[in-house]
Amino acid sequence: MKEWDTLSFKYGTVALVVSGSQLYRVCFTRSFEEALQEVRRLCPDASRSSHPLIREVFQQLQEYFQGNRRTFDVRLDNTELSCFAQKVHKALLDVPYGSLISYLELARMAGSSGAARAVGRVMSANPFPLIVPCHRVVNADGCLGQYSGGFGKETKARLIDLERGLES
Repeated sequence: MKEWDTLSFKYGTVALVVSGSQLYRVCFTRSFEEALQEVRRLCPDASRSSHPLIREVFQQLQEYFQGNRRTFDVRLDNTELSCFAQKVHKALLDVPYGSLISYLELARMAGSSGAARAVGRVMSANPFPLIVPCHRVVNADGCLGQYSGGFGKETKARLIDLERGLES
C-alpha cells in the first residue's frame, strides 16, 4: 500500500509517496494542486497519510533547505528503474553537495561514456528529485539545462545557489 503527503517550501511543493519502508516517489511541483495531480496520476490508489517515513523525509528536506543537510538518509524504491538508470542514479549520488557535473561526465561515471543524451533522459524522469540531486547536472557548456522540479530552471538555479552558500 502506498501512502503520500505534501509539504510546501519556498522552492516549491513536495509530495512524497512511500511504500512500506521505502521512498517510492518525490513529486516536486509549483503547488499543492499540481502535486496532488501528480500523485493521483502515478499512484491512484495511494492514501494520504502521516507515515513516519514521510515525516522523516520532510524533516530531512527542511534541514536541506535550511543548509543544514548535505545528503539524505532514506531507502529508495528504485525497482521500476532500468539497470542503466540505477547506475546513473548511483553515480549521481557520488557528486558532492555544491558541485556540478555535465551529462557527459555523469555518463562516464555511470560506465557509459557515450550516453550523455540517455543520461539526460534519465535525469528528466528522475522519480526522486532533490534526494537524487539531478539539479547538479548541467550542460557541457555550463548552462543549466532543463529542470522540471518546483518552478523549473529558476528552482534549479536557486538549489545550486543554496548548495554553494549563495542563497539564504
